[in-house]
Amino acid sequence: MHVTKLQRWLILFNVSVSTFMATLDGSIVNIALPIISQELNVTISAIQWVVTSYLLTISVLLLVWGKLSDIYGKKNIFAFGFIIFTVGSALCGISDHLQLLVFSRVLQAVGASAMMALSQGIVTRVFPPGERGKALGITGTTVAIGSLVGPSLGGILVHMVGWQSIFFINVPIGLVGTVLTFAIIPELHDAPENRGFDIKGTFLFSAAILLLFLGLLFLQERKVSVPLFISLLLLSATALILFFILEERISNPLINLNLFHIHEFSFGLGSAFLSFVAISATLLFMPFYLQYVLKLDPLSAGLIISFYPVTAAVVAPFSGWLSDKVTYRPLTVTGLAINTIVLFGLATLNSSSSHITIILLMALLGGGVSIFQSPNNSSVMGAVPKDQLGVAGGMNALFRNLGMVSGTTLSVLIFSLTTKMDINLLSQRGILAVTDTFLKGYQLVLIFAALSCLFSVALSFTRFVRTRPV
Repeated sequence: MHVTKLQRWLILFNVSVSTFMATLDGSIVNIALPIISQELNVTISAIQWVVTSYLLTISVLLLVWGKLSDIYGKKNIFAFGFIIFTVGSALCGISDHLQLLVFSRVLQAVGASAMMALSQGIVTRVFPPGERGKALGITGTTVAIGSLVGPSLGGILVHMVGWQSIFFINVPIGLVGTVLTFAIIPELHDAPENRGFDIKGTFLFSAAILLLFLGLLFLQERKVSVPLFISLLLLSATALILFFILEERISNPLINLNLFHIHEFSFGLGSAFLSFVAISATLLFMPFYLQYVLKLDPLSAGLIISFYPVTAAVVAPFSGWLSDKVTYRPLTVTGLAINTIVLFGLATLNSSSSHITIILLMALLGGGVSIFQSPNNSSVMGAVPKDQLGVAGGMNALFRNLGMVSGTTLSVLIFSLTTKMDINLLSQRGILAVTDTFLKGYQLVLIFAALSCLFSVALSFTRFVRTRPV
């Protein structure tokens, strides 16, 4: 397979468009939920399924699309992702009742999961090792930009045009992406000897992921009791154990378990998971701290938090480029170490903390994330055989989602158990009379985030020690 330099960068642009769309759509919808619930005449609790269904569908299908792309090729599946995402977006825009909107969001997520699962594998396949980190760093920038502009763009569109516009905006972008996919992406495929698909393994793995994510999401929203959550967790673990037993016995497993024997792959996934646990817990509680403790208005709080994705977007390509020159090892440890120090610093904030201090810490947090993430993605994807890049990309995205959901759920639990307060009710009643109690819970959550990041440092450091040149 010969790919010219121009073609490589056009492919990267196309992949970045897909990454931006999928990330944007995960963040742009939240701002519109209240107005959607009013116009469709449904409760806030019911409208949350617009978000939940999207996340669940993506998480269940990431590995499936990755495996299918390893068997049948990446080009057509990636184009299929664009097409289905575009159709789903159009249906979301014309939905006039909740059931159709949720169905359309599921359809959107089917397409988004295909694009997410394949994007890193496509970039890894077409870029040589000396340019891989830089290319993956650029895709990291698009993720940060999508997260940054989603809420503000969503607010503008909802205010000026209507909530339907946040979905219709995807349609022309999706059409362009589909055309580019067919025009410039070659067939990136080494046909395996066994083209069979592991249906039983897929069912068991999907059941395990679905039960786990449902349990975590429902627990976070206080919709299930702790005993019921434990039951869901045990069922998920049982399905996962049966899945691993099956995978050891068949010739065409959904996941080749030998991948986990690759140190850079397994420890890279573990480090990423813990890093996203820490970041998601932090980003969940920072708006509450800024608005209810420092008494900032939503716009000012949003501007302070935006220093995190802005810095991440700027640093990501430079970090990836540097990893091509000096390898990923020192960068992953450095980025995580920076974040650990920053998170401990955020844990010391109180009602008299300086805005400049918070801005500096949020900027450093974004920089640390990118210093770690771009090289880590490069190491994870570069460590696996070419015929398993689809599965590796799907696993990488799945661990990211699992880290984010786990981080928000665990932080809510820590906060609730230590303060006897429900974070889901804070915005309704305010916490003017219990600022000290909130600060206690907030600080414990940030210490939890910092410790998660510290464990991630330890995992990355083992990769540094084990694989450093002698």
